[in-house]
Amino acid sequence: MLKTLKTHIGMGLTGEETEDKSLDIQIRITAIDAEFKAMMSAISAENAKQFDERRATELMNEKASLEQQLSQITDAMQKGQNAKSRLDEIYDVLDGLKNHPIKFDDSLLRQILECVIIESKERIKVVFTGGLEVEQPLY
Repeated sequence: MLKTLKTHIGMGLTGEETEDKSLDIQIRITAIDAEFKAMMSAISAENAKQFDERRATELMNEKASLEQQLSQITDAMQKGQNAKSRLDEIYDVLDGLKNHPIKFDDSLLRQILECVIIESKERIKVVFTGGLEVEQPLY
């Protein structure tokens, strides 16, 4: 029973993972910085009018967008790490029950569950402390 509960909790956690594209974004930001620096280095008093202001604006807009994406990825990774940490805590509590007879323990239940939501006659949603949600069909 504990193994099944762990599996369902873990499935709820891994379903929310996002692909980490932060390295690709950081590489592109570095390329933008290099291109912009090259554009600025090429400017002299004689060719100041040839500066491609439109391209410079495009580069800075793309960089701002990429930095925002990078921030969102970092936030998502931190939330995932927090959920993983909380999941480990829940597993520790559940592992402590392995050699004990299972009986209702209100204090244990309050440690790991935030609430149970009845979605319909066929489904419930269990919300664990830390925000992890697992939907379960009723048989």
